[in-house]
Amino acid sequence: MDRRGQKGSITIFLSLVCILFLSLICAAAESARVQGAKAQSANITGMGNFSLLAEFDRKLLEKYNIFSLDAAYGSGTFKIAKVNERLQHYISYNSEPKKGVFSLFAFDPWQLSLTGSDVSEYALLTDQKGESFYQQAVSYMKENAAVLAADKLLEYAEGKDQIELWQKKYEESRKNSDSRMTELEAKKQEKLKELESEAQESGEAGTVTVPETPQNNPLKEIWKLQKKSTLSIVTWDKEISDKSIKTGGLPSKSRNRSGNMKIEKEHKGLICDVLFREYLLMHFPNFLSEKKGKTLDYQIEYILGGNKTDEKNLKHAVNRLLLLREGMNYLYCLQSPQISAQAEGLAVSLTGFLGLPALTAATKHALLLAWAYGESLVDVRILLDGGKVPLLKNESAWTLSAENLGRITEVLREGAKNSGEGLSYDEYLRVLLNMGFVSSQKMRALDMIQAELGQEGEEEFKAQNCIVAVKTNTYWDCRPVFFGLPKAVMGVSGKDAAFEQEGSMAY
Repeated sequence: MDRRGQKGSITIFLSLVCILFLSLICAAAESARVQGAKAQSANITGMGNFSLLAEFDRKLLEKYNIFSLDAAYGSGTFKIAKVNERLQHYISYNSEPKKGVFSLFAFDPWQLSLTGSDVSEYALLTDQKGESFYQQAVSYMKENAAVLAADKLLEYAEGKDQIELWQKKYEESRKNSDSRMTELEAKKQEKLKELESEAQESGEAGTVTVPETPQNNPLKEIWKLQKKSTLSIVTWDKEISDKSIKTGGLPSKSRNRSGNMKIEKEHKGLICDVLFREYLLMHFPNFLSEKKGKTLDYQIEYILGGNKTDEKNLKHAVNRLLLLREGMNYLYCLQSPQISAQAEGLAVSLTGFLGLPALTAATKHALLLAWAYGESLVDVRILLDGGKVPLLKNESAWTLSAENLGRITEVLREGAKNSGEGLSYDEYLRVLLNMGFVSSQKMRALDMIQAELGQEGEEEFKAQNCIVAVKTNTYWDCRPVFFGLPKAVMGVSGKDAAFEQEGSMAY
């Protein structure tokens, strides 16, 4: 049927019903839009935090594989207000789609407006004695290196108890031996006078001569060496770096700024400590490293000693190595029947004619201690020459013979030789690191990082200014879009919706 030209009509009631339904639809659409705007503001806050931390220090990442945001922005002065300003800058581009873009067809369904923001919490690289640095270093090692060798690396850490035990025993034995020899010296002199008196009474001219076999008294040679600098003995003609740094202002020497954000300790325990020490060995040079630092050359030695000069740090490391070797060599001397017998023979030749068994026994023990000391000097000389020394010695690995004990100075001057079996200098540094405290090592490593980056174009870089995690609050207004009809028909409020969003991000 053709109805063209016919008139149509709608009742007032139906019109009102349609308007009412349209108002409800607009109100529901506005409610959904506001909820969507809240979700969008949360996304924008997250993107803002991500963009903020994307301004990480590139040199720190490239050289040390550590992420952090320099909150001083190159000025050397911590500026949390500047951090918040950068956050707002990044958020504005996502909250205002038309910003920086000219388009007649651009449409923003959310109508969001950022009214404010603040960085409520932040964590710094130096917080809790470098805990954030430790966490990132261990994460790097777990993801990139050393995981397959973790069991082997644990041996270095687990063996430290025995090493420390024998270091302590050696020191106690040496102290007791010195005291005992001092006590017996008076009896020795009395016995010598008595023998001299008897010789005179029998009509024999002259004095009693103490026989020395071998020709050089080993105890006297060792006592001469003990009065000298260990570093000069084991390095001889090696060139030692004269570099030094100013320690004032370094993280381990200063009272650092503290963040107010709790650090999640994802990595902890013995394995993590071992991996952290591996990170140190990978990223910091030592005495034998070909590549040197711009501030100090012996940076692992600095992490061990904490002194301001390369020479003092090397001296500290050498003394630690010497003590380590003394304890382990003393253990071998006590367990070796051959060395014990040779020491007893030397003791008898030096003191037997006096008829003082206590002095002979004390001299034998002093010879064992001296032998362990002499062997240890040779061991450290070998290590500094790039050789290897076993942690636990056996007969084939023992270097210093009884004949050479009395000419130990000449042996050291000639240079030490070994078979190349055992642990290298780097591996002994690993042992020393595992015997130390992680807390001090974390901060001294940050010292080196700060000093090195300061020499690479970042003069104002300070570890205490480096942010590694943030929590932010953003405040938003959402302008109404679909409230025109509901407001006119239903009297529904058309005010802006205001809400707050929390965000967080960490490296």
